[in-house]
Amino acid sequence: MKPRADFACLQRCGRYTAVHTEPYRYIAGGPEYETLCSMGSRCGVSNLEAVLYGHWLCNALGMDGISAGATISWAMECYEEGLITKQDTDGLELRFGNHEAMITLLKKMAYRQGFGGILAEGSWRAARIIGRGTEKYVMHVKKQEIASQEPRAQKSMGLAAATAARGADHLYAFPVLDEVGFDKEIKERFGPQYLPEIADKLNPKYKGFMVKECEDFMVVVESVGVCKYGTQIPPVFYYEDIAKALQVTCGLPLTEKDLRIIGERIVNLNRAFNLREGITRKDDTLPPRLTKEPAPKGPAKGHVVELEQMLNEYYRHRGWDVETGKPTYQKLVSLGLEDVAQDLYRRGLIQK
Repeated sequence: MKPRADFACLQRCGRYTAVHTEPYRYIAGGPEYETLCSMGSRCGVSNLEAVLYGHWLCNALGMDGISAGATISWAMECYEEGLITKQDTDGLELRFGNHEAMITLLKKMAYRQGFGGILAEGSWRAARIIGRGTEKYVMHVKKQEIASQEPRAQKSMGLAAATAARGADHLYAFPVLDEVGFDKEIKERFGPQYLPEIADKLNPKYKGFMVKECEDFMVVVESVGVCKYGTQIPPVFYYEDIAKALQVTCGLPLTEKDLRIIGERIVNLNRAFNLREGITRKDDTLPPRLTKEPAPKGPAKGHVVELEQMLNEYYRHRGWDVETGKPTYQKLVSLGLEDVAQDLYRRGLIQK
């Protein structure tokens, strides 16, 4: 395994991997962090070569590594709980750590063969096809599998998963400043009045504000094509740096204030789209296992995600209706989205 980087990259987070032995021989890029977790620790697989091969399979066969691994992990837990059997799994011994079964399932999912055809629907739909109480073990938001962060151990990430525009997207807000201890940068970006609580990943206070600010910034980062690592891990570049870069490279006379408004506008437009499709506060939720079952061990032992408290704070900072999670007519108009506000008003989704 060798690290690799794009031109002038300060992070060098890419890698190139070769496995020279059967049955998992391959040479390709990767693996990614999330694949290592979804097919490694989440499936109880310690065979690194199998995890690397699983990553390659997902890329080669057009599957998402997070959802594929999380769905197999869900099936393994259901198997160990006795909710599904070999009659369901085409004879596979689907226990945690069985890397041969994991690789077999990835191929069957890609080609929709047997039990793999059910898992190809994702864990949320698969649970509703199978039933028998398997729904309890699905770890999803808005039917999309949660990435491999433990929300009970990092409250901001739990809120970010709940509010992300396209389901459990850990990169929509990417609020990792508290996770990796960037207290100095937190103070510089958000102000000293929020410390020390905002920097404490186990404290839900100010996480609504933090996630809102991170969402606004991350959609700007995505819009200009800047890497999320140099902007969040480590937090080197911020609004003022992007504004200067746009002025120099594109001649755009945008200020830090302009970019902040643009970011907020994008997030509100995303929310308006989702509202039109029926998504409100009721959908900004997490699996009950995270909000009701305390973490059994580790630094977060005894913790749950205080989601409702953080959601209330998040909606207030957004200027949205706290009860419904809907963007208000006035908020949309203030961001230059009057046409969007009018459309939602005509549909009866918001009031003036």
